[in-house]
Amino acid sequence: MIARIWYFARKDLIDRYQGDLLGVAWLLLQPLVTILLFAVVFTQLMRARLPGLDPSFGYTLYLISGILVWNAFSSCLSRLSGWYRDQAGLYRKIALGLYAPALSVVLSEFVVLLLSLALFALFAVVIGHPLHLAFLIAPVLGLALMGLAYGLGLMLGLLEVFLPDVRRAVPLLLQLAFWLTPIVYTRDILPTELQSLLDWSPPALLIGAVQQAVLYGQWPSFSLWGLWLLLAAILGAGLLLLGRRLRKALRDAL
Repeated sequence: MIARIWYFARKDLIDRYQGDLLGVAWLLLQPLVTILLFAVVFTQLMRARLPGLDPSFGYTLYLISGILVWNAFSSCLSRLSGWYRDQAGLYRKIALGLYAPALSVVLSEFVVLLLSLALFALFAVVIGHPLHLAFLIAPVLGLALMGLAYGLGLMLGLLEVFLPDVRRAVPLLLQLAFWLTPIVYTRDILPTELQSLLDWSPPALLIGAVQQAVLYGQWPSFSLWGLWLLLAAILGAGLLLLGRRLRKALRDAL
């Protein structure tokens, strides 16, 4: 099963850029352009002051660290919400499991995230920002958020087979969730009531933990992991229950 997941992930990474002149080099070029764009534009246009950080690049580091993890999360959720419909041809030909093959999406997006964070670390060194040991927790937190995207995405993917409107709704929900997550702005500009609501938002908590690790070398709290385990258990149980109820009808619908 692990070999099959890796096969799908590798195929996904290769097929994504098959036929392009630069091929898999886009895996590096896309995050590199994102980092450089934010570095050039936002250091000039937005000089939001963050405590203890260089005003020239402090906000840029805050923004990029959040954007990279958010992109991994949103890409996973978006792709998984259409997984069963997109793979309908394979499901008709061979007996694929409902859950394991879709892990290839998480794996391929995690590879992209690792490359992006590596380039980001290099950028931080170039501008003179200290790389704290806690930086190493950033990909782990990103993977944790992608794990939640896996559970929620596959639940939406199961429903999308019977309710095609789900696919159209996901981008809108992700856009709303993006602006409800302190990535472009900082948490302290929000009213106290809204700040309290963020304590129950997994993207806000996990991305915020990434930003604190990257900027200040702070390790995430145990309570964060406890909340993640609770949410993962709820999503996992919901996915298994939904899959059990829809398994037979799913294959007929595909």
